Amino acid sequence: MNKQHLTAGTLLRYVGKPFEGLDPQSPQAEFLGYDSNGWTGIWINYKEEVRFVSLSDVEIDHAII
Repeated sequence: MNKQHLTAGTLLRYVGKPFEGLDPQSPQAEFLGYDSNGWTGIWINYKEEVRFVSLSDVEIDHAII
């Protein structure tokens, strides 16, 4: 995935290493923006919490309409 695929509000599926608070049955998150230091880190909204994750830890969630 490259930077052209993501805009604010894009729905994502978290597929990376589990973190505290992650519900494997509900991995959907909302893309908020890129980190200012590069294109590999992104900010997401997961269950009303802002988290910083690697771009490689998410994929676009095409199942959510």
